[in-house]
Amino acid sequence: MMGVVFITYFLIISNDDLLVRESEAAINADIRGFNSLYRAAGLKAVEKALNDRIAENGNDFFYHLKTEQDKFITGNMLFWPSEDAQSVKNGVLSIKIGDSASKEYDVIAKIMVFTNGHQLLIGRNIDDIEIAQWVGKTFGWIMILILCLISVTSIWVAYYVVNRINIISDKADDIISSGKLTERLPVDSNWDDLSKLTMALNKMLDQFESSIEGIKSVSDNIAHDLRTPLARLKTHIEVMPDGDDKFALLKESDNLLSIFNSLLRIADLESEQKTSAFAIYNVEEILEDVIDLYLPIVEDNNIHLELTIRAKDTQLYCDKDLIFQAFANVIDNAIKFNEEGGNILVSLGSEHLAQQPTDENERVTSQREHLVFRVFDSGNGVTPQAFEKLTQRFYREDSSRSKSGNGLGLALVLAIVNLHKGSMRFIDKPLKTVSGLGCEIMLPK
Repeated sequence: MMGVVFITYFLIISNDDLLVRESEAAINADIRGFNSLYRAAGLKAVEKALNDRIAENGNDFFYHLKTEQDKFITGNMLFWPSEDAQSVKNGVLSIKIGDSASKEYDVIAKIMVFTNGHQLLIGRNIDDIEIAQWVGKTFGWIMILILCLISVTSIWVAYYVVNRINIISDKADDIISSGKLTERLPVDSNWDDLSKLTMALNKMLDQFESSIEGIKSVSDNIAHDLRTPLARLKTHIEVMPDGDDKFALLKESDNLLSIFNSLLRIADLESEQKTSAFAIYNVEEILEDVIDLYLPIVEDNNIHLELTIRAKDTQLYCDKDLIFQAFANVIDNAIKFNEEGGNILVSLGSEHLAQQPTDENERVTSQREHLVFRVFDSGNGVTPQAFEKLTQRFYREDSSRSKSGNGLGLALVLAIVNLHKGSMRFIDKPLKTVSGLGCEIMLPK
């Protein structure tokens, strides 16, 4: 702001000829003074005052006093300007004093006439004023150019910073929402503070990934190391005489083996990413097989299950057994946490959904056809704050552990969905008739 005011001041001075007007005012003051002196003391007093003024002012002021017959009387300007001298404005002349052998001055002058016919030319050197004007104009335009450059640079820096912050924020949000700790924030350079911040965040993600992988590897190693001893223990139990203790021990050993097998299955899906069993399958047929499997359990619990197919083409490139497992786990949860006489709505549809960009520099998402599997139940539901925890290993919303299970079902479902490049989400109170929990699985075709 101060720079703008400063430049404006200089340009006003330069363009409005303020300094020239000040010189004209000084000449007018001299004219008034000599007029008063002439009326009071006569021409001799004027001559004396001129000589004194010339001795004091040097080359700043120029004077030429002559008679009515053009006879030179006194002054430091020896010639009278020609009649075609350039007129700056009414009564003000612009003349040059000097020749090729001496310094030349730019002078503005005025002519006054005394009552006896004598004429006095009073001029003032404006070389310094013209230099000041040139400096003012040049400095003003240079400052305008500098301010323009500063403004353009500031806008570019602001755009660069905001754009980088948005990229970092979007990528961080994507990592958080997807849970893919193997991905990193983009680093364009290493010279600016944002890049240093990004590299620090990437190091933090490295630590997180390492810690989480360590925790996973511990649980996977435990499951791998204990599965064989548990299998041997089950073999020894099976040869025991029949009885309640034998059946109780077999049930517990089967439950432990199921937990360890699920852990190893999840680890295998997350690490190996095997797609050798992938082929084109009809997902509608897979879903109908799952429904047939759970239909007796549904009938025993007096639960009304409704299946709706909204897609004409349900072909999908997938692992048939894994998709069966994912659908079965979700429906099993809907049955397990439902009330007797409750409702379950199962649907399979085809929708065009936004496909997340595969390249970190790609900003625009595209539409891609997905098969959408939905299961809505009329149970007690889950608080929305717990949605992110539902797919964590061993997490169970049923804090009292009154329901059977090990907290690995939905974790396995998520691993299967990720293997198929799909997504999964939960819905609180999806419909009025089924105000419990809703689960959606989106699988890209």
